[in-house]
Amino acid sequence: MERQKKISHNQISEREQILFDECLKIVNKLAENNIVTEIEVIREDDNDKDFSLLAKSIKESIEKSEPEVALDRLHTYLMKFIRKLCGNHEIEITKEESLNAIFGKYLKFIVVNGKVESEMSQKILKYSINIIEAFNDVRNNRSLAHDNQILNYSESVLIFNNVTNSIKFIESIENKIKVKTYLQNFELVQQRCKEVEEKDHIRNWQPPITGNLIMETFSL
Repeated sequence: MERQKKISHNQISEREQILFDECLKIVNKLAENNIVTEIEVIREDDNDKDFSLLAKSIKESIEKSEPEVALDRLHTYLMKFIRKLCGNHEIEITKEESLNAIFGKYLKFIVVNGKVESEMSQKILKYSINIIEAFNDVRNNRSLAHDNQILNYSESVLIFNNVTNSIKFIESIENKIKVKTYLQNFELVQQRCKEVEEKDHIRNWQPPITGNLIMETFSL
């Protein structure tokens, strides 16, 4: 990196210049890094325009380093995300249920069905229900969802990273479920093909002795 010009009209020492250059490198590096490490889990959905607009708006706020103005949209995104998963797995929920309530039902589903291996992971997930409940309060009282004094930058970053990491973990669980389902369906298709092949074989089988041969042999 080319050295910056002196930071004042006064002469600075070589040591001070080196220190300034090193600080500048750190600043540039921090500027390049995303404030939300797993922001890519906030994805648009080609089949849901509202969901896509929501995801796009959230990512734009993060790119501008304004997580505090997107807290309410993150809450809405997570609500829609969990509701879709509950629908996919036929988990019964109502429109009136809060985010932490439907989140708890989804977590219960994956635990009961053996999708979480360790007891520690189960405890982390169980505690995350309380975190999501606290997110309801942030959304209602410390975000732009209403006429509120919005939450500070640092805590907003903390919330974003916690929520997006939870989404990433959930997606890893969902991918395992999809793979297992695909393999089961493939085995069913293979079995069905085998059954059809066996039926066709029986249908197309021709006896070695025909009726005409019997009649000719016995002069019938």
